[in-house]
Amino acid sequence: MATNSSFTNKSLSQIQSIGSVFKFGGTSMGSIECIEHVADLCIKLKPAAVVVSAMSGETNRLISLANQISSKNNLPEYDLLVATGEQVSVSLLSLALRKRGIEPAPMLASTAGILTDSQFSKASIQKVRGDAIRLALEKGQLPIIAGFQGVTNDGKLTSLGRGGSDTSAVAIAAGIGAKECVIYTDVDGVFTTDPRICPNARIIHNINYEEMLEMASQGSKVLHIRSVQLAAKWGIKLIVRNTFSDSKGTEMSTINSPIEGEVVSGIAATQNEVWIQAGASKSPVFHLASVFSELAEKNINVDIITQSHEDLGTKINFTVAQYDSNLAMETLNSRFPDVTLKLREDVGKISIVGVGMRTHAGVAARMFQVLASNNIEILLVTTSEIKVGCLIPREKIQHAIQILHNEFISLSF
Repeated sequence: MATNSSFTNKSLSQIQSIGSVFKFGGTSMGSIECIEHVADLCIKLKPAAVVVSAMSGETNRLISLANQISSKNNLPEYDLLVATGEQVSVSLLSLALRKRGIEPAPMLASTAGILTDSQFSKASIQKVRGDAIRLALEKGQLPIIAGFQGVTNDGKLTSLGRGGSDTSAVAIAAGIGAKECVIYTDVDGVFTTDPRICPNARIIHNINYEEMLEMASQGSKVLHIRSVQLAAKWGIKLIVRNTFSDSKGTEMSTINSPIEGEVVSGIAATQNEVWIQAGASKSPVFHLASVFSELAEKNINVDIITQSHEDLGTKINFTVAQYDSNLAMETLNSRFPDVTLKLREDVGKISIVGVGMRTHAGVAARMFQVLASNNIEILLVTTSEIKVGCLIPREKIQHAIQILHNEFISLSF
């Protein structure tokens, strides 16, 4: 079969002038029909390289198989298993491209030079060598690279955990000098809030990196926070588009000035938070530094934190992701056996996000008033320059999204 001239006889500089690494998620790779469509998009849009996720549902299936044998996920064997889904996607897309006359360069992490630390099941990328990717580009091939996986210096396969393929794509873009990374998914872009909960949610066509970081960290599931952090750090334009539509999508940038009058850009929520209450205790070893040092050693990320001093001693409240709750309780029980620990799981976090909040006073007060007038109890509060987040009863999350979207966003359009 003759090769497609769009990808042959191109120098590395010509490819890099295109400036795009494409990433296709699980729904984009969800069936043979979808993969054929992705291959057609690659021919039409001519990316410099393509990063793929496992087919939709495949990683969950592999995790389920592993859990039937062992609940431990911080083992090399675990990562060796769960990272195989991407290998299937790389192979199938490469076959679809070759059928169309494109010469693919299928690569796993070891070939692509994606080096990570040894934190199995949630490894962090340390470096992208990219020599093999650059060589493939010089040969006029299209690199098709497995996302979600890396390799340690001693050759062990690792998986990157939540948002791993997005993170892979941005890291690869930085590693080969591409100017932009396009994340293809099954939604039209980043919305002002979850459109399944709030029908009048709107696409945000342009969003500041800071806002997107907050949206991602507060529960927006379109992009994982690590990919946004990398894009901001390396100055890579990050774009979210729908694989199956011609929607313009959402572009992330360093724009610092919001549209006049636009205070809040989005409403984000997460229902996978748990609230841990520790104390009260007069133990001299029980304090913020000791508690969070113990949690940090276990790589447990803590979000909302409050501390109070009562007659009975110090009391510390904080939230962690639900999947870290058991480990957090075990860690603190072991270190502070005499401290009372309470775990509350019927909670969620609702946040308003926007760079416009920097120059508008009273935004937090408005949020509190809206929640209070709708009988939504505020349990804990966290703030930054561009975010106000409240821990509330989980059963109230959907209602809170709707009323806050109506208060801050719907009326501004």
